[in-house]
Amino acid sequence: MQKNNPMQNGFVLIASLLILIVMTVLAVSMFHSVGLQEQMAGNLREKARAFQVAQSTLQYLEYLLASGASSLAQSTSCSAPLSTPTICNNAVSIQNPSSTNSLMTISNGGTYSTMQPALPIATSGGAGNYYANPQFYVQYLGLTADLQGQVYELTALGYGGNPNTVAVVQSTYKLTTGTKNLGGL
Repeated sequence: MQKNNPMQNGFVLIASLLILIVMTVLAVSMFHSVGLQEQMAGNLREKARAFQVAQSTLQYLEYLLASGASSLAQSTSCSAPLSTPTICNNAVSIQNPSSTNSLMTISNGGTYSTMQPALPIATSGGAGNYYANPQFYVQYLGLTADLQGQVYELTALGYGGNPNTVAVVQSTYKLTTGTKNLGGL
């Protein structure tokens, strides 16, 4: 019968403990990595939701202009928050959050609240909720070079599920009047 060397049994025990420690460190780091990736995916989803609502608001403004810019209210200086879509002559002012206001806002813009109930607003967040109503601003830039239309700058701001997910989109919109022959005849 062969006897086991006590030194060999001790080595196997130490090697097993070292492998167990390495495996534990790997498992903890993988667990941390998965949690971080989950947070990044959630942030990306909320940013995409904010962008989509801002883009939708911008398209609504383009629709309003195309369906009758002359029927919209007009102002030479929009300084207070607007209650209805208004064409303004002064530039937009976007305010960053401050100690008194946790929202990024368009200080002289309007709030687009007609998207409810499709756009549920809840400052507490939660699945499917948005932090605040989107905001908008329409600025008249002048006539086109060929004097065939007007040019507007449209700005829209949208929120995701929390105050940290904000998207601001702008477009320059040309509204033409009359008919133009593009066929070259």
